Amino acid sequence: MKIAVIGPGALGCLFAGYLKEGGLDVILLDHLEDRARVLGEQGVLIEGARGEHRVKVPVTTDAEPVGPVGLVIVCVKAFQTGEALNQHRALVGEGTTVWSTQNGMGNYQAMAEVVEKDRIVGGSTTLGANKLGPGHIHHAGEGDTFIGELDGSISARVEQIAAKLNTAGIKVEVRDDIQKIIWTKLIVNVGINALTAILRVRNGVLVEHEPSRNLMEAAVSEAVRVAEGQGISFDEAEIQERVKQVARLTAKNRSSMLQDMLAGGRTEIEYINGAIARLGDAPVNRALCDLVGALERTHAERQS
Repeated sequence: MKIAVIGPGALGCLFAGYLKEGGLDVILLDHLEDRARVLGEQGVLIEGARGEHRVKVPVTTDAEPVGPVGLVIVCVKAFQTGEALNQHRALVGEGTTVWSTQNGMGNYQAMAEVVEKDRIVGGSTTLGANKLGPGHIHHAGEGDTFIGELDGSISARVEQIAAKLNTAGIKVEVRDDIQKIIWTKLIVNVGINALTAILRVRNGVLVEHEPSRNLMEAAVSEAVRVAEGQGISFDEAEIQERVKQVARLTAKNRSSMLQDMLAGGRTEIEYINGAIARLGDAPVNRALCDLVGALERTHAERQS
């Protein structure tokens, strides 16, 4: 099975590096020629949880010569999903499975506008990865990675993909409740990411102060109600505690949204808190979305 990883960010490089090192046939897709050339020449440098590894991974910006592959792993930001998959559409053929482990809600709808819906499978990961530079990744910690059919069935293809990735050192579990797993990750991000970006603090700070805890709880409570309206049920007390536990366990981490904000880049806020606000009555999430959006758009003014 040939595997194509779309996205040269932290998670994409982590997947591509470990899978290549594990003996699989992997290629990394970028959209920038200069960066792709550097990555191809220098390889991917991963340090952290598993020590230091430099892995030479083939990198290209042109999917046409690659042609259809067995598995496409989409690792770009949520707002880049449709454009990235369309750019590399040549990777998808009759036997191709497209798998997302991205943050946020709306990735699968964006994919389905480019490729047939039955080629898409659901996924989620809590692997911790931070980008230190082009192709230079800090693997902050091991996590859980899941794959499953979006309709809840257990298929031969997801079992085959999980088995293949497990042999290469990426622990992947097949689940029949992938929709709930996706929502669980979304709700954790709802409670943590926007607040860390607004307050400019690491994850653990949120649970140390009553005002930030109150905002976290309010955002999560709205998300639980919205999920219920979408047919996904949670025990609210349990998920509230889970969000706080994640913040404690990742206390020293800067969320991806905070990293994007500090770099003056676009965040995934519209696909996280914004998604909750679009799907139901969620004034706290709407306010958090608008605050992060305002901070994004006024970054240049704050630097002057």
